Amino acid sequence: MTEREMELKCKEAEALFDSEQKDEAAVIFKELAEQGYAVAQFNLGVCFSNGLGLPKDDKIAAEWFYKSAEQGYAAAQYELGVFYQLGIITRDYPKAFEYYSKAAEQGHSGAQHNLAFCYQHGLGAAQDYTKAVEWYRKSAEQGDKSGQLNLGNCYFKGQGVELDYEKAVEWYTKSAEQGDAWALYSLGICYFDGKGVKQDYEKAVNCYSHAAYQGHDKAQYYLGGCLLNGQGVERNIDVAIGLFQMSAKQGNTDAKLMLEELKHMGIK
Repeated sequence: MTEREMELKCKEAEALFDSEQKDEAAVIFKELAEQGYAVAQFNLGVCFSNGLGLPKDDKIAAEWFYKSAEQGYAAAQYELGVFYQLGIITRDYPKAFEYYSKAAEQGHSGAQHNLAFCYQHGLGAAQDYTKAVEWYRKSAEQGDKSGQLNLGNCYFKGQGVELDYEKAVEWYTKSAEQGDAWALYSLGICYFDGKGVKQDYEKAVNCYSHAAYQGHDKAQYYLGGCLLNGQGVERNIDVAIGLFQMSAKQGNTDAKLMLEELKHMGIK
């Protein structure tokens, strides 16, 4: 089978996969993967990794990701990096860094983000905040919401770049517009405290609300505080307590302390 024939057959299998005919797609991916087609090797790894069309088997998934990655397929290099970072088979930060680097150099936005994370936290390489910012920026500029969030965090903290709340707000907003809960929460903090933007409790409440709806425990806590104190929203103690309870159930210490304090005040 020629390269072009394998490409066309793989696209047919991907269409089957997307139309929920995953068993049939997996059979074709396996056929093509065994012939050495990198894209099919990656797709077969995805099937095994997620138990889609095939029994879940992380070890076999890693083997197929490796075969694809060694042929230079960026998505497989990224997935292999994730496997090494999270220890899905074995934890190896230098290996994770190696594969993220290969995929990032090819422009894979997720790998660029994770490579930045490795530099930021010294995983598999010497800690380097400047390089972390460089790679977060590459990821963010491709529209990766996690890259946008973490670039915003770097500006907010002045980590690897000069502290700039306005720049932080700019990147938090881009990420928040894609629905990222952490970005929505962080943008809420900026509006509440007036950092990088004019203080606006109503906008803070709006951001907290969208993040809290996604189950973000810190946003639930801060939204509860706004409702308790009537900041940017009409005061509602019952709803506030409900939010503190939801946050506390996720282990949020501040929410637990708030519930105890309210209890001592006779408010339940």
